[in-house]
Amino acid sequence: MPTGMPPTTALILGERSQKKLRLRCFDDLDKRTNAARAAIELRDGIAADLGGYSALTAMQRALLQNVATLGAMLEDLAAGYLSGEQIDRALYATLANTQRRLLVDLGLERKSKDVAPDLQHYLKSTAA
Repeated sequence: MPTGMPPTTALILGERSQKKLRLRCFDDLDKRTNAARAAIELRDGIAADLGGYSALTAMQRALLQNVATLGAMLEDLAAGYLSGEQIDRALYATLANTQRRLLVDLGLERKSKDVAPDLQHYLKSTAA
């Protein structure tokens, strides 16, 4: 591998390495970090909302992990902003929009809430 070239670049370029490439996944996370806990909690919560892991397709599980990762990243950026740090607002907006689109793909629905009073309540309030 040429000097100064990151290992991933060498692998992308097709150079052989003595080490085997090992892909990391959610199960490899150190679950003691705040970011990992936030991502796992979001992932598990959304999975429960969608009927549990057994009800999800492979593609839904992949999207769900992306949504959870984006959620942890957004939470970190938001915490920085709320602490008075300068953040990349365009990055935040991009991540939030990407997460929203993935949530729609997973089945997130906007549900209207009936805020009108019931008829009896309305009649009593107008009579007074």
